[in-house]
Order: sequence, then structure tokens, then C-alpha cells
Amino acid sequence: MIGRRLRILILVYLWAALAEDTLLFLMAWLAPDLWFQVFHDASPAGLEIAFLRRSAGQWAAFALVQAITLWRWRRNPVWLAVEAGVRFSDLFTDISYVIAAPALTALGWVLLLPPAALNLIGVVIMLRGYEQARTRAGSASASLL
Repeated sequence: MIGRRLRILILVYLWAALAEDTLLFLMAWLAPDLWFQVFHDASPAGLEIAFLRRSAGQWAAFALVQAITLWRWRRNPVWLAVEAGVRFSDLFTDISYVIAAPALTALGWVLLLPPAALNLIGVVIMLRGYEQARTRAGSASASLL
């Protein structure tokens, strides 16, 4: 059993991440011009929309894993470890984007800098939850013997 405080952190994090990644996917796929306006105060050119939609596919995958984790983690805590892997895979993407982008709006800076730290926090939360669930499940089964 995972402690109450950690369970709440897991739920808050998963719901927030699901909302964020779903919004990013929808914005990137359905309104790429808005994306470039918000983040760069510019219009897209060349392959930029194609690359943005490629990123949107990744955000859709993140949202799917988060939805499955919300649904399954209490019965199958390994989904917390899967979610930690998803968050870890996104640890450096926003920092790389900030470094590579030729120009960002003030809002772009505000929206792109915190995710690296938030992803790291998510990795820690999910792995702690998985470890608590695994350890306590192991203790419970050992006490039955």
C-alpha cells in the first residue's frame, strides 16, 4: 500500500500531466500556427509544422500512458514505473528546444523551462510510488508464509 500523501501526489501529477500533454497534442496538431505565435511570435515555415506534429505524436503517446496509468496503477503498480520512464524520456527535450530555438516569446520561456524540473519530480514521485507498492506487497506476502 502506498502512503496517502504519495497517492495524492501521484494522482495530481498524473492528471496534470495528462491535461498538459493532451493540450499540447491538440494545439500542435490542430492549431500549429497558434503554437508558433505563442512560443515564437512567428509563422511556421518549411518543415516546422511537420516536426511539430511529430512531437504531437509523442505527446499523444505520453497522454495515453498517463491515462492507462491512472486507470491501472492501483492494481498493477508497474504502470508507475512505466510512467516514470515516459517522464524520463522527456527530461531534456524542452531544454534542447530552448537551446535550439532561434527566438522565444516571454511566454515561451515561462512554458518551456519548468518542464525539465517537473519531469524529474514526476520520475521521483512515480518511482517512489512503485517502490512503496512493491516493498509493501513483498512484506505482505512474506508475512503470509
